[in-house]
Amino acid sequence: MVKTLAGKTLGLLLTTSPERADLDSAVQLAKAAMGLGAEARLFVMCDGVYALGEEALKELAAEGARVRVCGHNAEQRRVEEITDEPNIEWGSQYDLAQMSEECDRIVAFN
Repeated sequence: MVKTLAGKTLGLLLTTSPERADLDSAVQLAKAAMGLGAEARLFVMCDGVYALGEEALKELAAEGARVRVCGHNAEQRRVEEITDEPNIEWGSQYDLAQMSEECDRIVAFN
């Protein structure tokens, strides 16, 4: 049984809207990984940008998960940039590519 994930990084990709259970699953998985010492990174794009209005996502970021948002997808869907929440930043597909390179594992919810 794994007792620690210290030094590991889990990447999560969320492309679906908050009405689906994917947001909750991604948040719970990220929290579990962080509880075992891993770093959690979440990239939201497509309809996943609507999750920015969800308290669960804000709480996850406040707990230390790094959240990046595809600014182009957010702009397309008229989702306004969040500037006052810790660990939530606007980004691009380049950030997704970096996350893919830097994370030990990636889980996609799409």
